[in-house]
Amino acid sequence: MADNITVVGNIASSPESGRTPTGIETLTFRLASNNRRPDPKTGGWIDAGTNWFTVHAYRWLAENALASLSKGDSVIVTGRLKLREWESKEGKRGMAVEIEAESIGADLRWGRSTFQRVSRQAVPEPSSFGASTAQEPTGSESVPVGAADQPAPDGWALASEAETPY
Repeated sequence: MADNITVVGNIASSPESGRTPTGIETLTFRLASNNRRPDPKTGGWIDAGTNWFTVHAYRWLAENALASLSKGDSVIVTGRLKLREWESKEGKRGMAVEIEAESIGADLRWGRSTFQRVSRQAVPEPSSFGASTAQEPTGSESVPVGAADQPAPDGWALASEAETPY
């Protein structure tokens, strides 16, 4: 059973990309989440500590996050919480708190963002259950090169459809 978590914080390290031994794209960064509470005596705020997380993203999320995020950005991360014990060569022990990200987005309390849909020309990777029901896209489903500013023709963005696409 996996524990799901949503954390709002700031990216504290430059996102680093990589690949697994099987070629899956990865992205890793540190996330700092500050806890503040009001101080009734002064009317100000009290810093109640910082929680640190290592965030891991994979596949398309890793690719999109690398193109969109940088150190210092305020983000919202949702994913699976992983606690991993470690021990150094010197015998020091500790606990690593990691999030395997399912979704990452900008925290719009601090700025504005514009969403740009990305067209995928390749066949989607199989699901984690090992069976893929996805079919290879046909020419009518793909977005031409240079049309990245146009929404992908998936039925959701078409205002001319008479019926709801679900």
